[in-house]
Amino acid sequence: MKFLNALLDDRVLVAVCVFVAILLMLSVVRSGATKYRSAFVGTLAAGLRTNFIVANPQMLFAISVVLIAVLGTMGYGLIGPVGAVAAVIVAIAGPKFAVAVISQRRTKKFLYQLPDALLALASALRAGSNLTKGLELLSTRQPPPLSQEFTIVLAEYRVGRQLADSLADMRKRIQTPELDLMNTAMNVSRRVGGNLADTLESLAKTLQEKAHIEGKIDALTSMGRAQGWVVGLLPIFIGFMLYQQQPARMNLLFTEWYGWVVLAVVAIMMAIAAWMIRKIVNIDV
Repeated sequence: MKFLNALLDDRVLVAVCVFVAILLMLSVVRSGATKYRSAFVGTLAAGLRTNFIVANPQMLFAISVVLIAVLGTMGYGLIGPVGAVAAVIVAIAGPKFAVAVISQRRTKKFLYQLPDALLALASALRAGSNLTKGLELLSTRQPPPLSQEFTIVLAEYRVGRQLADSLADMRKRIQTPELDLMNTAMNVSRRVGGNLADTLESLAKTLQEKAHIEGKIDALTSMGRAQGWVVGLLPIFIGFMLYQQQPARMNLLFTEWYGWVVLAVVAIMMAIAAWMIRKIVNIDV
């Protein structure tokens, strides 16, 4: 009888410990999910707002969660635990990568519009307009995204902020060194005077030449970038085809320790190759 009571007491103690452990795990998971949601929504909202994209970050977060579940299930069904982990990582990094691509394309479009805008601003200054009026013309007559950025600059200037500070913030939003030259020319002209129209015209011609050279470089290095994509995706495609033909043998890569070593070595070598190809084709003017 005493033995049964002791056994029951041990079972009750184990059950209580398991219950408490489950509660702690659920609390940790809930706290982590809440922090991840706040960070995701905050980062995504800031990126969308910077790129003038109207979307609901909460809805995008819900879509991201569904995408994580779907891709994780598909990855587990096709490859196993490794496929599930890889699919979840891709789904988590996907929204941030998409925002980064959109921001990069918007920056390139801004740089493409900037020389014409500087020439228009120089013409307005020669016609007798002041710098503020010239910037207002850019905000109303130039296409987005350039008009959007100068609209923000003028709105901040009209509520009492210094023009130099507004231009500096635009430089932070548009991560490009070309704006440093424009901001420096405008700030020097406002402080010490000088012919700003000639300075902006010279800067516009310099940027046009720079864009022309960069276009030639992109055309000459396009084959190298294509080869990089082929070299990077070919091993993945071959591995997938071999997995479909010989699943038992290929499954050793994901279930045995030496398979993990092989995958790690392959991943490191592919990362080094991608980095080297990027360094070769990415020529800074």
